[in-house]
Amino acid sequence: MCGIVGFWDFNAAADPAVLDRFTDAVAHRGPDGRGTFIDGGLGLGHRRLSILDLSDAGKNPMPYGGADNRRYWITYNGEVYNFLELRAELETKGYVFRTGTDTEVVIAAYDAWGPDCLTRFNGMWAFAIWDTVERKLFLARDRYGVKPLYFVTGAGKISFASEIKAFLALPDFKPALNGRIAAKAAQASADIEGSELDTIMDGVRRLPAGHHVTISANGNMNLARWWDPAAHLPTVPVKYDDQVAAFREIFFDAVKVRLRSDVAVGTCLSGGVDSSSVAAAMAHVGGGGERAAADWRRAFIASFPGTLIDETEHADVVAAHVGARPHHWVFDPNEALTHIIGSVWSMEEIYSGIAVPMWALYRELRREGVLVSLDGHGGDELLGGYPWYFDWPMSRVNDGLAHEFYQRLLPAILRNYDRCSMAHGIEVRMPLMDWRLVSFAMALPASSKIGGGYTKRVLRDAMTGLLPESIRLRRQKIGFNSPMIEWFNGGFAPVIEEIIAHPLWKDSPYWDPRQFAVLAEKTRARSWTADDFTLATKVWNPMNIVLWHRLFVEGKDRPSA
Repeated sequence: MCGIVGFWDFNAAADPAVLDRFTDAVAHRGPDGRGTFIDGGLGLGHRRLSILDLSDAGKNPMPYGGADNRRYWITYNGEVYNFLELRAELETKGYVFRTGTDTEVVIAAYDAWGPDCLTRFNGMWAFAIWDTVERKLFLARDRYGVKPLYFVTGAGKISFASEIKAFLALPDFKPALNGRIAAKAAQASADIEGSELDTIMDGVRRLPAGHHVTISANGNMNLARWWDPAAHLPTVPVKYDDQVAAFREIFFDAVKVRLRSDVAVGTCLSGGVDSSSVAAAMAHVGGGGERAAADWRRAFIASFPGTLIDETEHADVVAAHVGARPHHWVFDPNEALTHIIGSVWSMEEIYSGIAVPMWALYRELRREGVLVSLDGHGGDELLGGYPWYFDWPMSRVNDGLAHEFYQRLLPAILRNYDRCSMAHGIEVRMPLMDWRLVSFAMALPASSKIGGGYTKRVLRDAMTGLLPESIRLRRQKIGFNSPMIEWFNGGFAPVIEEIIAHPLWKDSPYWDPRQFAVLAEKTRARSWTADDFTLATKVWNPMNIVLWHRLFVEGKDRPSA
């Protein structure tokens, strides 16, 4: 898990100093090492987060193939969890490996199978492979877009990076707000990540999930979709009990392969069904298997004392049940307030909430020396976990969940957790996003997901006997939120005053500031109440855009490295 960058200038040799600055712009994603590679106008950069094979042998960009073992060069961000099985298969074909990394397996698989290698990978990734013989650049992103990849084209040059902010390090990049996306984000930001190639930064586009692109020496870009979810739906058992058994088997294996690590592994535990199921599955399968982490019984719990969003009691029950050592991060609203600007910088795009709690929880993992977290993301959108799904006609549940999973909700959630975790160099692994489990769940009838008065029915039943019943059958759904009301009434008020005085707020073509007059009124009167939470999240979107503009376009208030 790392940060990657690169560019291909078709008219001039790559400038090493520019490549160095570009590479180090994503240093937070990879604090353990760095590397660059230049071939004419082509430059690749890498910041390493060491997870597998901690030696220098795992350094990127990594060469492989050809008579001199230097035909291909890869810069890689991700984890392919089935790398041991793929390595064994490739060795039967005569491939030789010099490292214990999955990176080397990925590049060897590309040599063996070309772009078709992607369908063999079980994991999350964004990478670039440079072929020195055919002079072509191959970029690819995982099935569901767990790992990010952005690109910029123009002026005889193509650049790519793991994060939008990295492009600010390029001397010819001029930051500007994308007005069309800003207008859309001002109203609702959830579906932009999954439905738009453009980003809030003008000129920066994302490589879509499940796609790859090949760039040739004449500058042509051939974008192709390599993953079609509908083409990979399995035949599921007819009997519900058999569906539960099959789901459980895939889920356990998804957890087992995600425990492969040469560093400590933990889990972020809320006490909800998804995170609790991951923790219980870790306890069930943990400690076995080749390359399994030696240290994995760590549970990180966010506590919000005296609030309605505190789930510590439930999380502690699960931690004790599975034998995990709990580590509590206790939310301090005054301390957290100082990180709001930093979280906007980390998030990079517009989000309808303030991400400080998730940002701070992953900081705790780094402070405790745990660099990998197995988390429960994806379960709500895959298995119908939100209460409003009960209002859907059963005939529309599967289509609706597919929309939530691929376009509306989950893409933004994946982005948020990538940015908040990688801001501190933490790798998040998501067993419920294993492609085998996703495909199986997508093929299940709606009644296997929502039924008997419960959401996520098949997961709950799969965990029978492995979770306390009070957790397995828990219906309460609490989001990972921030105390926006308290902040708006208190310490964030001076920043709000700066926002509403900003020209982009007062003369915005993207929203009518008069409709948000209540923002100034309530903030100055300190009259925000709990009943205003929906209003606070609505007004936060345009506020977020102004803060984004100050940080990314004007260069004000940027956090120090």
